Amino acid sequence: MKRNLFFTAFLIVSASALGAQNALIASDKIPLLDGSVESSEYQFATEVSGMSLGATLGTDGKLYLSIQAKTGGWVALGVGGSKMDGSRLFLAYDKGTKQVFDEHRGAGHSHKNTADKVVEKWAVKAADGTTALELVLPASAALVEGKLSLLFAYSSSTVYFLPHKARGSLVLNVTQ
Repeated sequence: MKRNLFFTAFLIVSASALGAQNALIASDKIPLLDGSVESSEYQFATEVSGMSLGATLGTDGKLYLSIQAKTGGWVALGVGGSKMDGSRLFLAYDKGTKQVFDEHRGAGHSHKNTADKVVEKWAVKAADGTTALELVLPASAALVEGKLSLLFAYSSSTVYFLPHKARGSLVLNVTQ
């Protein structure tokens, strides 16, 4: 009986810890947007499908996001939903002398450029076979009912409309 009670308590504590990892709470520690993602620079950090993701909710009302992948092509982040359709997408690549960043809006299984821009600052950098994008936007442009829905993807190409090598999505709870 004690063994079952201990095991049950362990599961509850483990589940609570996992839930806490998927939550953002406003922080004074603001990431440096320079295109180089450092370990523990972001409040939330995870690795999914060959991509490193970061998110920080600043006490300044801004949302700081990052993605990094082993690619010389584009990397992309999206907010606003669990699928491309209707989501706001941020795509970027670095070709040495040319850094490119675009904001798109998901339309069905595709996306198109949008004139309605929300990103305040961005940085993209390719180095040692890895491309990283960091950006900042008002939290109000990305949060829906206390949640941040993130989409992410990367490609070996710099052509945005060619298929991605990997993609994914996740949802973070947010406390402001």
